Formats: sequence, C-alpha cells, structure tokens
Amino acid sequence: MRRLSMIPIVHSRHDLGSLEGPINALKATLFSPQSIVTTRVAIDHFWQAIFDGLRRSDFDFPNLYVYQDGLPTTGDPHQGIELRIVEDLASKGSQNHRIIQWLLQQNAALVGTESVDLLMEEYELARRFVTKGLHVHDADDDRVSLSNSIRERRDQFIATRIHQTLSPDRHGLIFLGLLHRLEAVLPDDIRVDYPFGRPRSAFSA
Repeated sequence: MRRLSMIPIVHSRHDLGSLEGPINALKATLFSPQSIVTTRVAIDHFWQAIFDGLRRSDFDFPNLYVYQDGLPTTGDPHQGIELRIVEDLASKGSQNHRIIQWLLQQNAALVGTESVDLLMEEYELARRFVTKGLHVHDADDDRVSLSNSIRERRDQFIATRIHQTLSPDRHGLIFLGLLHRLEAVLPDDIRVDYPFGRPRSAFSA
C-alpha cells in the first residue's frame, strides 16, 4: 500500500502571480480593509503552523516525494524548471514555497505535479473573472461549470501523475487547495492521511 500525506492549503497573495493586483483591487470593493488584514494574518499563522508541524514530524525526508498544487510538470526533471518556479515564488514571499525549499534542504525530492495546459486554461478563466470585476458567486452557470470541469480534470491529472511516480518505497506529500477532491480519483492502492487534520472550512487571502 502506497502512502500519500495530504496538506489542504490556502493560497496567499504571494502565490497569485500577475493576478495579485487585479484580485486585490476586487477584494477592496468586496471587503473592509480590516477584514483583509485579518485574513492575511490568519493565513500567515496557518502556514507557520504547517511549517512547525513539519519540523516536528517523523517524516523520512530522504524518501519523501513532494507534490504541489499549481506546480507544472515539464516531463524532464533534468531541466530544473519546477525547482526554479519554487525558488521564484519563495523569493517573492510565498510561505508555501519556502516550506518546499526547506523540505528539499532535508533531501526530499520535488515532483512536477500538474498539466501546463490545464493550468493555463484555469488561469485564463480566472483572469476573465477578475478583469471584468466578477466575484465567483456572481458568475453565470456556464462559467461555474467550466471552472468545476477544469478542477476535475486537474484532479485526474494529478492522480495519474502520483500513480506514475510514487513507488511503494516512497512516501508522498502533497500541498493541495481546499476545493480539490483528489482522494476520490486516486488509485485504490494509495492510502491517504492528513497529518495536520482535515479542514472544516476554506478561507482566501
């Protein structure tokens, strides 16, 4: 039985890339400045708790494969593109990717996780939402259906990627957004655990 530890995550503003500015502008029209600051502080505390938990954990880091929501696979690990993405986002303040850097320093291995095409498709959909000033709850049914379809296809791709790369002598660890339903599409021989618990609700930066 293969083992995969899942850490459900919330993305911070540092993970948004070129969408950070438009999303922050949209949030300013929807939420009070105090609520935005409060949420950011809560997310910072969330990531600190994850980091503290990993440092106290008994993971066998040299036998750990690290998978990451939003990290594309290039198909050629020798190119090092996945590592450069992690380093770039970590340098911009992403707590998530700074934790991955720490894991790599403990001799864990980074594995490209997602389809570039699906990530670009979701990015374009999100960009259209944000640039038109649309909140996700105000989106029409077709757009919501498309968003759900992309997420389901991403989950299937991630599950296949894990199946192809996670050997029985390795332990997988995945950082994955709260809206994903990966467990439902993983092969039956992969046992999933939640080392820091299952989340009760989602919040966004």
